[in-house]
Amino acid sequence: MNDIYEANAPIKCPTPKEQPDIVEDSMVGGVLKNPPVKETVVRWKKEVIDKIQYLRENLELANQEKEALSQEMDRIHSELTDSKERIQKLEGELSEALETFNTLLNEVSQALES
Repeated sequence: MNDIYEANAPIKCPTPKEQPDIVEDSMVGGVLKNPPVKETVVRWKKEVIDKIQYLRENLELANQEKEALSQEMDRIHSELTDSKERIQKLEGELSEALETFNTLLNEVSQALES
């Protein structure tokens, strides 16, 4: 799971360290003493909370973008519906104009024959 996260995590995301930091105070006579567990737990807890906060903010941004895109899609869909209605109206008007033109052409043709 950690490998998957590290492979897909954004660069700016805080990542918890797997091993505690070795500080000079942890060396006693050239031998490592165990770092205080409480400090390690507090540090890891902070890092995990930072990571959760970062992911939460990214989720909120993604939700905001999703909402904006949804509104844009609704607007475009509405414009498309309006355009389809306008096309149908114009096709009707064109049909009427062609019918009128054909009628006038027939009348002129009959008038010239007479």
